[in-house]
Order: sequence, then structure tokens, then C-alpha cells
Amino acid sequence: AVGDLVLASSFFDQLRKNFPHSEIILVVGRSSYYAVEHNPNINRFILADDYVLYHGGLWLRSLECLRLILKLRKEAFDIAFVLHRAWPFNLLAYLVNISMRIGFGRGNEGMFLTHPTSIHEHQNERESYLDLLRNVDIPAVYEKTYYYLSDEEISFLGLFLERYSITPDEELVAIAPGGGDNAKSTMVTKRWPAQNYIELIKKLRKERRCRIVLAGGPGDRQITNRIIRACPGVLDATDLSFGDMASIFRRCSLFIGNDSAPNHIAASMEIPCVGIWGPTDPRQWAPPDPNSSIIIHEEIECHPCFKDGRFPDCSHMKCMTSITVDDVWNHLKLIVNDVPRQTPGV
Repeated sequence: AVGDLVLASSFFDQLRKNFPHSEIILVVGRSSYYAVEHNPNINRFILADDYVLYHGGLWLRSLECLRLILKLRKEAFDIAFVLHRAWPFNLLAYLVNISMRIGFGRGNEGMFLTHPTSIHEHQNERESYLDLLRNVDIPAVYEKTYYYLSDEEISFLGLFLERYSITPDEELVAIAPGGGDNAKSTMVTKRWPAQNYIELIKKLRKERRCRIVLAGGPGDRQITNRIIRACPGVLDATDLSFGDMASIFRRCSLFIGNDSAPNHIAASMEIPCVGIWGPTDPRQWAPPDPNSSIIIHEEIECHPCFKDGRFPDCSHMKCMTSITVDDVWNHLKLIVNDVPRQTPGV
């Protein structure tokens, strides 16, 4: 998923530093390729049709797997790092005849790997990706989360400001009310209720006199359309590419949102971020950068429920619904007066 690729950005950075002259090729799903296409640490990409692999019939899935195997065999790889935890991806590396296969070893899911890597409970995912390098004695140190923009995406910010007549003294606040949508599934349990975002936006506008930008992807348009109807004048950025969205974040003074790809991208742009966390464990998934903070209700007995890559059935979503607008607002008041208006970075 897009968020996972952003989390893995420090892995690609450290991989390139230790293999400065090697050709690094990333096998990536078509739905999330655009989030990593400008990463200078990657030489080439091989695209997989992830929608077919997750939702296609047996015949189409088999054809896509065979196509990938035949294509990858032609490359004659020396080393494979398997960033996905599911064992079928280990099998893919095995069938491609890659002699050194490094990946995550969670129970039986370490099968087909030559170097299974232990997973430490509550460890941040960014460190877990770096453990793949450390497992084979490659030094790796987490420095930051990266998101790379093209020249066109950098220039897009100026066009966006001009389109909406945003003056230099106006403040922009980014809000991502959706998330949890990828090629495999849509995880609505990760979303704070839309009505709460509506009330929060009204409070922000009253107290902060700011312009609100709604960030996200096509899967978030139902919730953003509801917010736009209730809060006329907010700016809709859900039709933008990930890179254009990231470019806008450079001008924002604050980001507020659920556990989602926009949250990780905003953190990589080094703006203050407030994440609203429910079913997932922020110790594992939240940006560890000092500009990020989290809002969570620790007393929910079933939190976190997202474990081993799965969400259990949930009929109450208390971990999100129990977080009130006042909870978020009181948290924001502690930091909002210290947040300067953001000017575009280079």
C-alpha cells in the first residue's frame, strides 16, 4: 500500500548507501507505484497488477503470477529483499531462483527465505524494514521518512495557490478524513467519524481563520463530499496525485488525519502532524519524527486490534468513536499557538 512504501523510504535510502553501484529494482503494485516513482534510490520498477492478484479470478491471478515469474527470472537477481510479510511473496522470490532471499520471519511465514528476520513486538515499522538489512550485517540507521517530488510536482504548489487565490499571509491546514483504502481492501475502522471532522473544521475556522485543504485519494470522496456540503469553502485535494498532494503539504502549517498514507507523507514534509489512532498501534505505525503527535484512547480494551496484518470483525469501533471533538481540540490547543505559518520549502 502507499503508506507502506512511505514507511519503507528509509530502507531504500540505507540500501542505496550500502550498495551505491548496484542496480536496485522494485517490484510494486500498479495502484501504489506513483507514490515511489521519483525515488532516486531505485533504478527501475517492475509493475504488478495488484487488483488482479487480490480480486481477480483464479485464472487471471495465475496468469499474472506466471507473467511476473517469467519477467523476474530474466533479471538474474543476486539478492531479494521481501518487504511484504505474506509468505506467497517469499515463494515468488524462491521461484525466480534468487539465491539470497531476505524477509520477515513471522511463524511459518518465514518459509522460502534464506534469511528470515525476527519481528519485534511494538517496534516501529521503519525500524523493522531496516532490520532486513541488519540481519545480513548491513549497517542501517533510521534518519527520517522520505517522499520525493518531481520538478513538476514542486512547481504545482504555485499553481494551486494561484488557482484558489491563496495569499502569502493566509494559513493552510490539511485534513485527511479518509484513509485505509488500498488495492486489497478498504478499512473503514481506521476512520474517525465524518461528523467529528465537520465540527472540528468549524472550530478551526472560528479560532484560527485558516483555509482547509481536504487531502486523500479517490476512495475518500464520499466522506470529503459530505464535509464539503457541511463546510462550504474547504478545498478538495482528493483528485490530485500523491506528489501534488505532498507539494501542497509544504505550504501547510498543520496536518490532522487518521492513520493513512497522507499522514506519513505529511510527516515526511516535516510539518506538524496530529494523528488520530484507533485500531492500529501507533508505536508500530505512527511517524516517529518529532513533528508528529498522536491522539488515542488507551483505555479501549481491544486496542490495538490490528495484529498480524489483519483486522477482526468489529461492530462498535469504540477506539475511534470514543475520541471526541473536544479531545482533539484540547490536544490541538496545546500546539496550535506554537505552530508558525508554513512557507514553501525547497
